Amino acid sequence: MISSSQESDFGKETTAYKRLIHNVLLTLIFVCSFTIIGAAVSDTLSVTRVWTVLIILLIAGLSFFQLQTSIQRSSMTLVIGLWLIFSISTFLNSGIHSANLLAYPFLITLAGWILGRRWLAAVTAVTLIFVLGLGLAEQMGSYHPSPRAPVLVVMASLIGSLLAVSFLTSVAYRSLTLQRDRALALSAQLAEQNNTLAKGKRDLQLILDHVPAGIASLDAETCLRFGNTRYANLFGAQAQELISKKIIDYISPEGLLFLSPYWEACIRGEAITYRRSYQDPHTGQDRIVDVLMEPEFNQASVTGVFALVIDVTDKIKDQEQIRELNATLEQRVEQRTVELESAMSKLQRTQEELTRSETKATLNTLVASVSHELSTPVGNCLMTAHTLVDQGKKFQIAVASNQIKRSDLNNFILSVTTGNDLMLRNLQRTADLLKNFRQVANDQASEQRRQFDLAHMVTEVIDTLTPSLKRFPHQLVLDIPYGIRMDSLPGALGQVTINLINNAYLHAFEGRERGVLRISATLAEREVLLLFTDDGVGIPEENLKQLFQPFFTTKTGKGGTGLGMSIVENLVNKTLNGSIIVRSEVGVGTCFEVHIPLIASSTENIAI
Repeated sequence: MISSSQESDFGKETTAYKRLIHNVLLTLIFVCSFTIIGAAVSDTLSVTRVWTVLIILLIAGLSFFQLQTSIQRSSMTLVIGLWLIFSISTFLNSGIHSANLLAYPFLITLAGWILGRRWLAAVTAVTLIFVLGLGLAEQMGSYHPSPRAPVLVVMASLIGSLLAVSFLTSVAYRSLTLQRDRALALSAQLAEQNNTLAKGKRDLQLILDHVPAGIASLDAETCLRFGNTRYANLFGAQAQELISKKIIDYISPEGLLFLSPYWEACIRGEAITYRRSYQDPHTGQDRIVDVLMEPEFNQASVTGVFALVIDVTDKIKDQEQIRELNATLEQRVEQRTVELESAMSKLQRTQEELTRSETKATLNTLVASVSHELSTPVGNCLMTAHTLVDQGKKFQIAVASNQIKRSDLNNFILSVTTGNDLMLRNLQRTADLLKNFRQVANDQASEQRRQFDLAHMVTEVIDTLTPSLKRFPHQLVLDIPYGIRMDSLPGALGQVTINLINNAYLHAFEGRERGVLRISATLAEREVLLLFTDDGVGIPEENLKQLFQPFFTTKTGKGGTGLGMSIVENLVNKTLNGSIIVRSEVGVGTCFEVHIPLIASSTENIAI
């Protein structure tokens, strides 16, 4: 296969040869022109020499025409044609005294330079025979050449021949210089390739020495041609110590006896794999190796063997352990299954207990809030009652002493009326609070399904939370229109509302002086969309993915159980047969979208 660099050199040489022949033809035309000019100004004009020059020009034209298609044919035409015409002209004119003899070195050089050594030898031999024949014939008197050519013709021929030889010498020098430069470049390239090969050999040796297996190459006479470090370690030696040694020189007689049948089979052309045990020469431990032997073929005969030795001791031990584990796998799976079921049962009970505790904690919060809210109207009623009792006693004393006046009677009646009115308003406030609390508490304590107005139910829940929320500077905005009638579980929905409000107040506004939580609802076909939107700090992406996981909290050690949002998801998805989606952007706020059917899918009786 010819490389790209060789193709490039061939192309350059072809162009150079074409240029050479082209320049030779131009030189030939130049010489012919000088000859014609010399013959024209000479006193004795030879028609034979003129025809000779014209034939030379014809040969030059024919060679130039063939140069376009074939360098070889063009060169052959030029050399043969010129040799024949020069030889005929020499024979017919001056013989060995002719100036044409100077053209023969040019033709010999041109033939050898372009057409090769065979043409060089042939043209040289024919020329020598021709010149010797002319000389001997003239010497013996059997050949009488014509008079010599005129001086100008001879001078023109000599000048042309000298120029042609000078030109060929220049071309030869340039070609030799080019070949020298190519040789130097090739030498540098070979040196670089040798360095690359040496580096590759070092890298390959380094890789093979770190391969976790013994690698060896042996000839058919068991002489080691190559072996890596791991292979030499099998015999307690260094790799270089074993090179060129036969197997018999470094393997034990028992090992040689074991190896012989496998070696003979491999030499016959078979790929062999076997396993054997040996004693590590360094540690004295028994080891097990797998040996792979591949024959090396040169045409049809086996000239060597490649061997791969892999230590499988640890692999066999691991396989034995796996077999032991598999033998007891079923028993261990049954044991782990029992343990897992017990742990899952315990975890479920714990989660249920925590859920109940969370619900009780919510009810306790409601009780505390209502108790705090009731203290004001009950205190007002108590103070008013004491005031009326005191005034009644004073009025009774005044009646007993007959010192009562109409103005005193009017004042007493006004005080009693005002007090009764104040007590009535406070008692009405107390009754409303107790009613709301009783409804919320009943809903929270049971899963009773009933019909209710969504705005009214959420308002009752917020009223029970108002006392505990007053200690925060945040604002709670309720934007739910009245008239959204639902047939569902108000207790579960109230628990969801309480948990989302508490979650917002506990987490959303952390580090902020004031925040706004907006609760809104819209009706969409057979479901209601309940939105809990805050303008708080937002929830990071990594926390958002774990938000509804049980026991996940960012308030560990600060009273957070991590069950609030898990309970919300469970109530919405399973109890209310709805769905919940959370969207949040850090620094902007969070929105919980709760989708709940207007009519629950449960078949329980409706409590009106």
